Amino acid sequence: MRRRIFIPRSYKPSELQCERALCVTPDEAAGIISSSKAVLITGGLLLEREELVKYAVKLSKFMPVIATGASSKPLLENGVMPLTKVFTLHHIIQFVEDGGWKPLRRCDLLVFLGVQPYYLSRVLSSLRHFSKIKTLNIDELYQPNADYSLSAISMLINEKLCSGCGDCVAVCRTMSKGLAINVVGGKIYVKPELCVGCGMCAEFCSRGAIVFEKGDGLHSLMLEELVRCLEASAVYLSPENFKNSQTSL
Repeated sequence: MRRRIFIPRSYKPSELQCERALCVTPDEAAGIISSSKAVLITGGLLLEREELVKYAVKLSKFMPVIATGASSKPLLENGVMPLTKVFTLHHIIQFVEDGGWKPLRRCDLLVFLGVQPYYLSRVLSSLRHFSKIKTLNIDELYQPNADYSLSAISMLINEKLCSGCGDCVAVCRTMSKGLAINVVGGKIYVKPELCVGCGMCAEFCSRGAIVFEKGDGLHSLMLEELVRCLEASAVYLSPENFKNSQTSL
């Protein structure tokens, strides 16, 4: 049996000298979205990556979509009607900051997917300094200027390979603040909220029972888990509410 555990951060935000985005796991991101008046903003990368289109379509069930960077084309082809398909991301951010567009006046969370990283970084910096609205980045790269950003790391545990030796516990760097990993009854237990993502447990595991996943493929897994958690929360945007979303936001 294998278990995948998403690690919410690769560092302790309190240890940083400047304020940066809090890394969140997919279930935490789902909770943030479910408890907010969220709007999904899509970007031009949807034209290059079909998997992003797939997840944007799934996420449109839970929040209205604003399409920028010509991303409206693949969305419309998949039956998703964005709130707008003519404004650029720059226009949208200007509307947020000056309250000049009715659909965004009551929105309290912007979720970004498929936006070019360097462009998104500048946009998030502007929002952080000149707006009270919260931002959640669910793109592949960590964005420090967001309020929340999906974690870029997960731990895969193969329980069949684990011998219960405890080597992983001995090298856990969080020992002074409480163990992030422990072995009880020959089974590995992990506290993701304590893990700093150092990877020492995986490095010292002689049987290869622990693997840290990063990079290619992980982003799709995280988006899939995000959608699953949102579906479990059953907070759907009904067709009627979607139709009237311009006035209900």
